Amino acid sequence: RNKVQATLNNQDDDYRKRTQAEMQRRFVDLQFKRSELEKQLKRVNEVLFSLGREMEVHFAYDRLYK
Repeated sequence: RNKVQATLNNQDDDYRKRTQAEMQRRFVDLQFKRSELEKQLKRVNEVLFSLGREMEVHFAYDRLYK
């Protein structure tokens, strides 16, 4: 009976360790994806800001010379 209990405990420990390892792997993967998305968002914001400035210059030019 003790051997059966020990086997069950080992299986439970193994399951817990595998579950924790999978959760850790997913956590790290999501952190990496978040970092990549933040970089992309920063670039999009930079382009939008630049485009906004170009539009302001263009509209100011139109008002002055038309």
